Formats: sequence, structure tokens, C-alpha cells
Amino acid sequence: MKILIAVLALLITGGDGEKKEVTLKGEVVDMHCYISRHNGGQGADHAGCANSCISRGVTPGFVSEDGKLYVLLNEKMTAVKDKIAGLAGQMVRITGFVIERDGVRAIELLRVEPAM
Repeated sequence: MKILIAVLALLITGGDGEKKEVTLKGEVVDMHCYISRHNGGQGADHAGCANSCISRGVTPGFVSEDGKLYVLLNEKMTAVKDKIAGLAGQMVRITGFVIERDGVRAIELLRVEPAM
């Protein structure tokens, strides 16, 4: 198990201790509704609620095309909500650094743009 964790750490950091930049396509969600609602709390029908929640400080998340859920963090120790304002409920392309700790996946967000 320790070997597997070490290998995963090397893959995420690129093997040299530096973070590896990734670009993913998916949807910005608010974590509260996404996790607590049976209907998934995502998609165009939920965009208004998700954008409102995120603007009020609800933790934002990102669901990638492959279904993985990530907490969205800013690259600096400030709220990420200004970078993603109004983007919940639509497909976006994000660029940042994947971080995983104790089973929680997060992305330090560098850039976000609507997906084409």
C-alpha cells in the first residue's frame, strides 16, 4: 500500500516533487447541493441555484467528464468564487494542479473557460 501511495504521489507531481498542471473538462457545481440532493444538484436546471450558492460562499466543486468530483481551491489562499462566477451548470475547461489527501481530491485552479 505504501508503494502504491508513493507511485501515485510521483504521478501527480510529475516525479520530481513539482506539481503537475492538468486541464480537465467538466462542470462547476456547489458541493452542498451536489452531495446532498438525490437529483445530483447539477446541470442547466440547477445552474441558478448553484451559482447563487457559490456566490454566498458555499464550497465550489468540479465534476470532470469521467465523473470524478474535486473541491475547487484558488491557487492562493483566497476564495475561488470570483474565478468561477456564473459558470456553474455549464461545461467548462479548467487548468490547475490536482491535489489528493486522505481520499479528498482537489484542484488548485489557475484558469477556467467555457468549453467549446
